Amino acid sequence: MLSNTSGPVGTPVRRNDARAKVKGDTKYGGDLAGADALHVAVLRSAHAHAEILGIDKREAEALPGVVAVYTAEDVPGTNTHGLISRDQELIASRFVRYTGDAVAVVVAETAKIAHRALKAIKVDYRPLPGVFSIDEALAEGAPSVHPNGNVFGNQPIRRGDAAAAMAGAFVTVEATYETQAVDHAFLDLEAGMAYMDGDVLTIEASGQWVHEEQRLLAIALGLPLEKVRCIQPATGGAFGGREDLGIQLYLGLAALKTGRLVRQDYDRAESMTARHKRHPLRIHYKLGADREGNLVAAEVKAYTEKGAYASTGIAVMRKSASHATGPYRVPNIHVDVIGVYTNHNPNGAMRGFGAAQMAVAYEGTMDLLADKLGMDRLELRRKNVIRQGEMVTTTQIVPVATAAECLEEAQRRIGWDARNYETDKPHLRRGYGLSSFCFGLGYGGGFPDASRARVRFAEDGALELYTGAVEVGQGLTTAMAQIAAQECGVPAESVRVIWADSARTPEAGSSSASRQTYFTGSAVRLAASELKQQLLDIAAAMVGVHWDDLTLSEGHVVGHQIPAGHCPISDVVAEGRKRGYSLEATSLFKPPTVPEGKDGLSPLSFVTYLFGSHACSVLVDVETGEVQVERIVAVHDVGKAINPQLVSGQIEGGVAQGLGMALMEEVVRREGKILNPGFTDYILPTMVDVPQIEAVGLEHPDLGGPYGARGIGEPPLIGTPPAILSAIADAIGTQVTQLPATPERVWRAIQQKAKP
Repeated sequence: MLSNTSGPVGTPVRRNDARAKVKGDTKYGGDLAGADALHVAVLRSAHAHAEILGIDKREAEALPGVVAVYTAEDVPGTNTHGLISRDQELIASRFVRYTGDAVAVVVAETAKIAHRALKAIKVDYRPLPGVFSIDEALAEGAPSVHPNGNVFGNQPIRRGDAAAAMAGAFVTVEATYETQAVDHAFLDLEAGMAYMDGDVLTIEASGQWVHEEQRLLAIALGLPLEKVRCIQPATGGAFGGREDLGIQLYLGLAALKTGRLVRQDYDRAESMTARHKRHPLRIHYKLGADREGNLVAAEVKAYTEKGAYASTGIAVMRKSASHATGPYRVPNIHVDVIGVYTNHNPNGAMRGFGAAQMAVAYEGTMDLLADKLGMDRLELRRKNVIRQGEMVTTTQIVPVATAAECLEEAQRRIGWDARNYETDKPHLRRGYGLSSFCFGLGYGGGFPDASRARVRFAEDGALELYTGAVEVGQGLTTAMAQIAAQECGVPAESVRVIWADSARTPEAGSSSASRQTYFTGSAVRLAASELKQQLLDIAAAMVGVHWDDLTLSEGHVVGHQIPAGHCPISDVVAEGRKRGYSLEATSLFKPPTVPEGKDGLSPLSFVTYLFGSHACSVLVDVETGEVQVERIVAVHDVGKAINPQLVSGQIEGGVAQGLGMALMEEVVRREGKILNPGFTDYILPTMVDVPQIEAVGLEHPDLGGPYGARGIGEPPLIGTPPAILSAIADAIGTQVTQLPATPERVWRAIQQKAKP
């Protein structure tokens, strides 16, 4: 990883939350409320699809220690929520559409009493037939999940004449790939507290965008916006799993209705049963090329399972469609991404957000095409990755496109030209895989994506940074402190960060879409640079030179005409305060994007693109189908590593999560019920499964990011599954097209290939 030691930016500054976490002093959501808090518990649906004919809560209400039992009629607001489409009820009023739907909410003196009360609630259901797969949902006469049917919508791409180009192609390949439902599996389970602070409902529970949670809670509970306050506690992971409201709804209802301090804690089973998952996709991908291997057309038809409610579904579909051809130059493209409702958990945001699934398909067909053309897989990619100033899928021209640079670094480090297929056991086969990918940063599509920041010198002289951005474990507040420190010439460790409190901090958008370093980093730099200008003006008057001859560094004003250590910034701040300077500044960073047209095309679909390439080697046991990943090289163009250690951590974490998606993680369901709602049966990669990860950051500065920085949150996951699948295919001579590539699926692929 590259670094820059000319200031706080570019150096591996220690995380500002490290000491408290190491000492165990950090308070997460479950640590907040004391013994005097009431306990909240939710009754979930007994059926995947049913009509509620009646609820008898008298027995539950009569239990000693039960404070209240609430049903839909007790919710004072719209009783609806959803990050983009508000089609899910806080408490189901008439229909339940999956087994995580809430039917009633209990508030009691203890958790034990609350859960006893749940069992005393009698719900009269009329079970309805459900649909539990894309095929079942699309079948003629299928039961409808929603009144308008089971098709949620279609996200197309129409570019050029794909049919004609495909007909004229020298060679074509096609295959169908299926990706699975994946759980976010963050370690810090949903927990938190709520209370009335005067007439303000205050909720302290982990989300990913406190200001949007404030809006959604106000709508659902019928409160003015200013009467809701959301505060983010320390959070151990999110990965998109906290983007939709969950526990905040029940905490808010209970505190609002009782007027008392309440707490709620999910266990792992409830967390997995209630929360949304990664969208499973079934993608039929056809790719055509000319005699030399130049891509000429792509035809893609993908069905994505929405589950019971829309959640962020339309945005995930848009991401899948807009990334249908990845980093490759394809002049003719025809894509349909069709969303389908089922009676499973809603599917929503998860790291990679539709682009991760699509990368499995376009990289898989690139390998098939290379085989059919008799070309090396690397050479085919070299020939077709876009270069500076070329277009991605949506026709957006990317001025700094570095897919080729990432690909070359990955192949060099893995030793592509010197691949060694020898193994020490006859039942083991070694394979090598490559992936190349891109990712559009931010919300894009014309959405008013923005971040704001405020910096000030407090009365005690400390530099304070206010940001609504949510820290979920990625080190965001440390990186933002580094940027503020870089501009204002103070040590990063001295910056006091006040974050993610809807009453105290300016809105910064969500911690998702790989956007916070780019958006909030830019906002912080803008605000801090304004504050810097105040300091330079004050200092210039103090030392008698023009401000342009001065700068700020290591706590002092620096200039050719000033003796070293002569003018501490603390003196400048004190002088500024005496002279009436505000010593604070605010900023707004809001770069535009352009909505896609009906053809799915846009000249500026995303504010910028991120590029990367992974290479790996695997060993496959051809007798059992077991796969051991030997080595992974993950190369990413990060533009500028604000904190190289944090960037490496993001890459390593994303690769580990991608390995899980490739080989073992899968939410298994039968008739709408999750069969593995715990980490005993939901298999996650451990240190035994994850090899040494070579995290490599290239630094080709982005034109709009702070100091040239791009995002890094999601791409490391996107590149891992296709690289591992490519390596498996290289080892066994055939592709595994259904994820995860479990030993059984690998073994079956081997047996299928062996058939005459």
